[in-house]
Amino acid sequence: MNVLIDKFPTKVKINNEFYELNTDYRICLKNMLAFEDEELTYQEQIMVMLNLLYKEIPQDTDKACIAAIKFLDCCENTEGSDKSISYRLFSWQKDAKYIYSAIKQAHGIDLEQIPYLHWWKFVYMFLDLNENCFFNRLVGVRDKQKKGKLTKEEREYVTRHKDIVSLPVRLTPEEKIKIAQFKSLLGGGVDGI
Repeated sequence: MNVLIDKFPTKVKINNEFYELNTDYRICLKNMLAFEDEELTYQEQIMVMLNLLYKEIPQDTDKACIAAIKFLDCCENTEGSDKSISYRLFSWQKDAKYIYSAIKQAHGIDLEQIPYLHWWKFVYMFLDLNENCFFNRLVGVRDKQKKGKLTKEEREYVTRHKDIVSLPVRLTPEEKIKIAQFKSLLGGGVDGI
């Protein structure tokens, strides 16, 4: 597909049937937020995705999941790419206000005023933000922090603005199990762990 000459997709083909998608960026962002939600199990995240994205959920949910993820990834195949980053640099939830203002600054679009915007258009605008906007500078600091390449001034900035720079910790399923086991050993009376 060439986005310069083809229309953005609004449906997917699964087992020779077409299924309409909810393609507005708000719906797709809700999917992305569900995948960031530590309170949801992976199965619950998948159910949220299927319920939000499909107007009618296909019978073949395995293929529906594959098609949904492919759609949310704008049909980009990143498997095997050596350019992939193994750590998160932003959060759709935590950085929402910075993303909103960056899109407004870079593209002159007030997302609140747009009644509909295809997810792929939103993603392409998101990928083409001004390098000097606060959001991209923040992502740059996070990246340098992960690589251990912060300057003295950047380290001081991170220390002063931990609430802005730090991202929520994502626990692996194994870590969640270990924490639950530890809590049960303590009688379940420890909150905040």
